[in-house]
Amino acid sequence: MPRDNFNQPTKTEISLRAAHFCSNPRCLRLTAGPRSSVLRGLATGDAAHICAASPGGPRFDADQSEAERRSAANGLWLCRECGDMVDKDDSGYSADELRAWKQDHEAMIAEVRQRGWSRSIELLRSGQNSPGLAREIVALMEDRRAFWARFDAEFPDRVRMSLDGLRHELTRLRRDCAPGSPLDIVIVALAQTIRRFFDAVEKFDLTTLRCDSRNPNWLAFESTLRALRKSVGFQIKAFADSHSIPLQGEFASYLPEGAN
Repeated sequence: MPRDNFNQPTKTEISLRAAHFCSNPRCLRLTAGPRSSVLRGLATGDAAHICAASPGGPRFDADQSEAERRSAANGLWLCRECGDMVDKDDSGYSADELRAWKQDHEAMIAEVRQRGWSRSIELLRSGQNSPGLAREIVALMEDRRAFWARFDAEFPDRVRMSLDGLRHELTRLRRDCAPGSPLDIVIVALAQTIRRFFDAVEKFDLTTLRCDSRNPNWLAFESTLRALRKSVGFQIKAFADSHSIPLQGEFASYLPEGAN
């Protein structure tokens, strides 16, 4: 049986949706960049099948049609190393886990593309700002275990209370910023990221929700929290770099490789 490979337009679509970053949440390597020649670029990633392109491959699904196997929905963008890891260890990665990688990564990329924080980082690099206030913002993030604790150790209602307290702290810090200043924009962008998390989980009863891989509500909560962590991680890493502030503690160790 021939392989149901992706065509080039589908590969391009998958890579664009991932913004050329590896979708593995513990990697996130950038897979595109310049060659030594000023006229050419270099790509080091590939579109990997979630369910294999042919029988005998990892996670092959006989119920899929040929069109489904070839579709962008059945692919995720990975660097070469992670692509080999996923394809050669078929028992180590389920199709559902890879779909969660894809969903979380694309949610994070959508967040990154929002003008709020990407523009704020640009402004920070072009101007002088209060180093004391910047360090306080970073410390607030490092102190929140919601951004780095193991998911099976999380209690959703405690996450809610912690993030709600963080929003109040950000509002307090904003009073010390000139309206429209780079630091003001950073704080607003972080608050918006957290608010989107609240909007996404408001349909769940967080007071009773507990870690349970068989509960679709828990899986949806975990996916949303994972996307929040990745988005905040990228924002704070870029922010800390712009002020030469080293990240510390569990927050720093949790950051995916591409954000370090």
